[in-house]
Amino acid sequence: MPEPRLPAVVLALATALVLTTPPAAAAPTATAFAVAELPGLPGYPTHRAIALNDLGQVVGATYGNGAPHAVLWSPGGAATDLGTGLPTAINRRGQVLGLVPVSGAGPYVQEPKIWFEGRVTDLTPAGAGWVVARAINSHGVVPMTYSPSPAGYHQDRASVWRDGRHVPLPLPGAHLWLDAVNDAGVVVGSRTPMSGEPYAFRCPTTDSCAPLAAAPGTGGYAVEAVNEAGVVVGNRYPLALRWEGDAVTVLADQGGVADGPQAINERGDVVGWSAVGGVRRAVVWPGGGKPVVLGVPGPAEAVAVNERGDVVGWTSADDPDAPRAFLWRDGRVTYLGSLGGAHSLPVAINDRGVVVGESTTADGVLKAVRWTPVPTTPIR
Repeated sequence: MPEPRLPAVVLALATALVLTTPPAAAAPTATAFAVAELPGLPGYPTHRAIALNDLGQVVGATYGNGAPHAVLWSPGGAATDLGTGLPTAINRRGQVLGLVPVSGAGPYVQEPKIWFEGRVTDLTPAGAGWVVARAINSHGVVPMTYSPSPAGYHQDRASVWRDGRHVPLPLPGAHLWLDAVNDAGVVVGSRTPMSGEPYAFRCPTTDSCAPLAAAPGTGGYAVEAVNEAGVVVGNRYPLALRWEGDAVTVLADQGGVADGPQAINERGDVVGWSAVGGVRRAVVWPGGGKPVVLGVPGPAEAVAVNERGDVVGWTSADDPDAPRAFLWRDGRVTYLGSLGGAHSLPVAINDRGVVVGESTTADGVLKAVRWTPVPTTPIR
């Protein structure tokens, strides 16, 4: 198959680089957060959360006694050991996607699996060695790239697990990455060929994949997320990017979109960071609006946004080695607190305002943590 070339589209490099201060909130409701450690497994003193859904289920991993184990925490906080492996995502139904190393098959051979309601489904493509699968939509659709080599030097095959079978994608060559999928089944990713220009791409169906508009910058693309409207966000160093239709917009010429599916919401709000006066600052780029620097000192980053527009992130202004978690809501910042240590880092927020991440205890042990909002009286 011939190498696809980047389309000759007119790039909408409408650079939205004039940053504004957060708007004043009109008598918002103040919110406190109850901080709770999510319990680990016996023999695994360290654990961390990676994602949650609107049901309140949290997925993460434990470390310590042997290989890491995937863990699913219920809304009430009970931990279920899913077995050896590292989880990568959880969907709205509670299906957990993860990667499990194959014992005795070499350090790079791993199998993608879905854990759901006590059952484990193996998604490994025939002949696969190293597999990368990091996204699952609400219908259990999983895009993945894999290498037929157990050494896993590069990913040169792409497929989508759908309705219990693999459907290959019409993508050529090596160094492929499938990074996100929405509930309509649109898959997005990137390719960095050995020769020729890197490019990001969108696959509206399993029969059709096309490059996204090219952007300046250096090196390869890192596609982070796609919403249900098909808006794609990602990075090409040192640029933060947004693709809509056939055009690309530079959100920041020195910055980055957050890593993960909550980098964009359905309103089109995008979160990440931008350099302001040489300092990394947490930013939200509202859909159709000017970017807003969040009211926390830098260095800082925003890492996730929910459908209400609540943003979570971290600042390390007080200690470069100890990030501090915050929530930004309606122009007001709330620091989320910790389990007694200096380190607190959020990774996700659901539409009920529940936040998960990690925190150190007073004796420095890293734990998975959940911050639950506790509404208080309105501020007058």
